[in-house]
Amino acid sequence: MQLDLRFIVPGPADGTILLTSDGTLPSAAVEGHVDEATVVAATAYLRDVIGFRMPILETHPRWAGIPEGDPIPTLVLTEAAPTGWTPPPDALFGSIPTVLDGIPAAILPRAEELLEELRSDSAPPPLRPRWARAGWQPRASGWMATASAAAGRPLVGDPRPFYLRGISALLRAPTSTGHVFLKAVFPPFHAEPAVTRLLADRFPGSVPRVLAIEPDEGWLLVEDVGAGWIGDLPADQRPAGLEAGAHALVAIQQAIADDVEPLAAAGAPSRPLADVPEALDTVLGPDGTAMVEGPVSTERHERAVAATWQAIDRVTGLGFPTTVVHGDFHPGNAALVDGRAVIIDWSDAAIGNPLVDLVTWVSWSAAQPDDERVATDAWVDAWSGVTDSATIRDRIDDILVAGAAYQIVSYEGIVAALEPATRYTMADGASGFLRRLEEILDRT
Repeated sequence: MQLDLRFIVPGPADGTILLTSDGTLPSAAVEGHVDEATVVAATAYLRDVIGFRMPILETHPRWAGIPEGDPIPTLVLTEAAPTGWTPPPDALFGSIPTVLDGIPAAILPRAEELLEELRSDSAPPPLRPRWARAGWQPRASGWMATASAAAGRPLVGDPRPFYLRGISALLRAPTSTGHVFLKAVFPPFHAEPAVTRLLADRFPGSVPRVLAIEPDEGWLLVEDVGAGWIGDLPADQRPAGLEAGAHALVAIQQAIADDVEPLAAAGAPSRPLADVPEALDTVLGPDGTAMVEGPVSTERHERAVAATWQAIDRVTGLGFPTTVVHGDFHPGNAALVDGRAVIIDWSDAAIGNPLVDLVTWVSWSAAQPDDERVATDAWVDAWSGVTDSATIRDRIDDILVAGAAYQIVSYEGIVAALEPATRYTMADGASGFLRRLEEILDRT
């Protein structure tokens, strides 16, 4: 994956940034790994090529419309350069230009917005995440080192950025027995650290080991799972992974059924299935924000809401208990470790009806009908001791419609809490599940 990086590096003196000799933003063409966030490649270039070690505050890759194989325009904002740092030979610190030349059109609006903030010395907007503000990474790295040592896993190297987006950030650091990760979450996911620790303590074989949490900061320190994701397994191994993943989640959900008070105390929100249709009506209306690409037609809006009311009415009596809902259960959030599934990323966990987790579990397999069948069968089988399997199979389409609607509503809360300039990163979330809902209706 080729990246066309453009850097905004504030200078030690107010009102200055790093510029090339011809007055443009410094740039670099680098190779990024398709399975890694842009911040990994950008950090490596800054540290290893030009010797710049200040944290990256934001990466802004705009991949939409870029032909496959072409470089992805990416804006990179860093913390201010320290006094005494020597720029590369072809660059110097100068006044922030009023006109930017040679910047790809896709990232120009964000570049102008961030430069205006620097020019006017404005405070970051309220929705900007903590990790996109000066001083966050040193503070988080310090806590990570202290907490890891207290847990018996002292770091043997500096924490490095591993993921950086509006919803969360990850730092990764080595220990003598493998890596550990610090995950930081934005406000809608504030309960993830406490919920994950609660689940890890109760289900140590199915949730990564939690070393520490800092609830006020939204920090979660966990051990590396140390295995590949089920979605990345070779085709002949995926069925076993899909079966293990479904059974692992359902076992957790059945064990917690009707004992959700600890989840509520940990901050997990209650999201009853009965509330979804009215919430969906709002999301698809003129006041919704989740449909990033624009409002949907009245016909699509009304059809989706009516179908959701009908589907939820038909699945309400299937016998599923009130329990923990994962919220983003897919084969990229579960790893196969010694034959057992370990489930990560409880960011959107809630208290509700667990049937909504099926739609995400099978969505990654939409292009592989055999995998989708295996994933569905494993999920139905896992619930067979609590519900009637034959009845569930008769209602699979209704379950998927209800789950898709639930996901659209979830994305509303996520997108609304993002800084507007970064909402594009979730552009296919709600719209993708609306398409999924409509595909089911078209088929049936």
